[in-house]
Order: sequence, then structure tokens, then C-alpha cells
Amino acid sequence: MTPQRLASVSTYYTPQHDHIIRFPVPPVALRASSGGPRGLLLDVSHIFGIEESPEQKPFRRRWRVTTRMYQYRLFDRDERELLVYHWQPGDAFLGPDHPHVHVSAALLAHVTAVETETIELASRHLVTSRVSLEGFVRMLIEEFGIAPQRADRRETLDRTEAVFWQEASRRT
Repeated sequence: MTPQRLASVSTYYTPQHDHIIRFPVPPVALRASSGGPRGLLLDVSHIFGIEESPEQKPFRRRWRVTTRMYQYRLFDRDERELLVYHWQPGDAFLGPDHPHVHVSAALLAHVTAVETETIELASRHLVTSRVSLEGFVRMLIEEFGIAPQRADRRETLDRTEAVFWQEASRRT
């Protein structure tokens, strides 16, 4: 989707600390599937931890990476937030602990036969299940017309997302 690469803020990895990956200079521009700029921007923040796996073999330690927080944001060219998917559990973050999405839009709801009410969605925490980065990338390509960078994107997204769901199911 972009030639920019997510980078780790850490230069070393220890099991006792959280680690962050993000774009070095966010947000990054996305390209249209038809070529040229799409006019949409992306920012990704992902905090992860390294944990010792409970599936140990004799005389061999195993490790796994687990998600502690994610935030996937889509902006317009003026850097106005259009969508943001969050999962920010714990006291270190504001807002609810459950995964959710914010949508920069409003709904016009008919509340009676003659009255309407505008319901702003941007400040609401619309519940979702956990959202993988792969799922978010797939949505941008398929629903927003973003140009993929790899010909093997479907296979790569499917393979890496399967690992995400396998690890997510171990934590519940």
C-alpha cells in the first residue's frame, strides 16, 4: 500500500518491556489502484510484548509476540481523521478497553414520525472484535481502491493473519 515501512522504536527486544512499531514519519500517503495518489493517508501504531511461550520443550525456551495495543488511522489529504480502529486496554489509555472504531460521520435518525436527530459517530466507541493489521490493509485495498505493493498480497495477508488469529485465540 505504501513504500514506507513500519519501523520499531526499540533497538533491542526484551521480554520485560513493551515495544512499538509505527511509520517513522506518519501519516503516509496511499496510492490509488489506478495509479497516482489516492488522497488518503495512513497511520499505524502497534504496541507488542515478547512473552515466554507456555509450550516449552526440554532445554529450549520458546517466545511469542503478543499485541498490547493497536491503532489504525485513515485520514483524508488534509489529515482529517476518517476512520480509526483502536484496541487500547488498560489504565495507560483513555477510553474503553474493548476493541472499537470511530467513524467521522453523522447519521440522521428519524426518532419520531416528524422529528429527526443527528447522531455524531466520531466520538462514539463503536464496538468491534479485534482487528488485525492484515484485515485493515485488505479493507483499504478492496473497499477504498488503494494500490497493493505486492502481487502475492492475498497469500501474504492470509498467511500472516492466520498467525494473528491463532495467537489471539490463545489469549482468551
